[in-house]
Amino acid sequence: ISKSENGSAALALASKLGLWSIEAHRGHLPRASYPSEISKMTHSQISDLYSRWTSEFGRITELHGAIAGQEAILKIQIKSAQAKARSRIRAAQLPESKPHSATVLADLADEDSQVIELIEQSSLLVLLSAHVGASKEATAQYLASISREISFRDVQMKAKLY
Repeated sequence: ISKSENGSAALALASKLGLWSIEAHRGHLPRASYPSEISKMTHSQISDLYSRWTSEFGRITELHGAIAGQEAILKIQIKSAQAKARSRIRAAQLPESKPHSATVLADLADEDSQVIELIEQSSLLVLLSAHVGASKEATAQYLASISREISFRDVQMKAKLY
């Protein structure tokens, strides 16, 4: 995101507004795998696990929002680049020649190097957005699983008291 034209400015503004947790994204370690047998964990370990995955969910949510913002900006930049390319193509066309059809003009504009570069950037963000969305969904499921385990233990403890 910081490599895109507006990405660094957007992240700086989000940080200034308190909407981006700089430390959560700086030098992040590889994503930990979810433990397969949380029922064998102690209460303290479950609490730590819930805290860790809640933090991860927040980090991923912030990242997903930043990526979605960059996707929106790139869509606007692509439309602008396509319009500029169409204008250049029309201006370069000889007055006595037959004007290009809208389809041909659009195809020629899409072959413009700036348009191609922006579309390639956009495709990477779309791919990244899908991956982050899936990670966010998985993390939400992990949190739900931990919550169910906590609720189950709570019911067990209450049953022993009565």
